[in-house]
Amino acid sequence: MAALNTLNGASVMPPMEARTPAPEAPAAAARKPRRQGNTPKRSADRFKVLNEFVDRTMQQLTPRQTAVWLALFRDSRNGTATAAQSYIATRCGLKRPTVSTTIGELEALGLVVTIHHGGVNRGLSRYRVSGIVTAG
Repeated sequence: MAALNTLNGASVMPPMEARTPAPEAPAAAARKPRRQGNTPKRSADRFKVLNEFVDRTMQQLTPRQTAVWLALFRDSRNGTATAAQSYIATRCGLKRPTVSTTIGELEALGLVVTIHHGGVNRGLSRYRVSGIVTAG
């Protein structure tokens, strides 16, 4: 009677040698953290501005004012956004003159300050973005 471990015409393979365990990865504390695009401080500041906008300001704005502000905020780095009004219009589903008017309304509320008026041969416009209404 054949052994249970074998098949007809096959022999039993010798047992495999025990493998040595792979070297352990360095402890998490010993690894250097990867640098992200934003430092934690700047990320916290961005969330602070966004939270202030949502909690205190957004309910006072029209939908198009909210859309334009969010488009500018999305493009902002360190509180300054660089964008063409035509690009903002495309992203918000508005016409360029409407974006221009809306930016003026946001400026009157103190949510946006135009730092540089762009145009043909003048580059893109630059805006400083705030999350709280500072004007009436």
